[in-house]
Amino acid sequence: MGIIFILFSALFTAVGQALWKVSDTNNMYILALGLILYVCGAALMMIAFKFGDLSVLHPLLSFGYIFAILIGNFFLKEQVGFKEIIGIILIVLGAVLISVERK
Repeated sequence: MGIIFILFSALFTAVGQALWKVSDTNNMYILALGLILYVCGAALMMIAFKFGDLSVLHPLLSFGYIFAILIGNFFLKEQVGFKEIIGIILIVLGAVLISVERK
């Protein structure tokens, strides 16, 4: 359950930050929506920590980097290069290694 909450936390904070990027001084609604999503992401993070170990859950926040790359690519038309793809693979690999249950 903690892993699900932490992944949604990473997603909400990444979307919130993307909305900050696309908002401008004339569109305070998008800026406010980004702030609300970011705060919801922070709240989900606090809830997630009640369901698991900090040493497992906190590193999973790095999925926010993956979400940011995907948001940048699909919605902001930013280029994703070889380095970003390698970074995504390493983040996923690290998350899997960290989240595997200890015996």
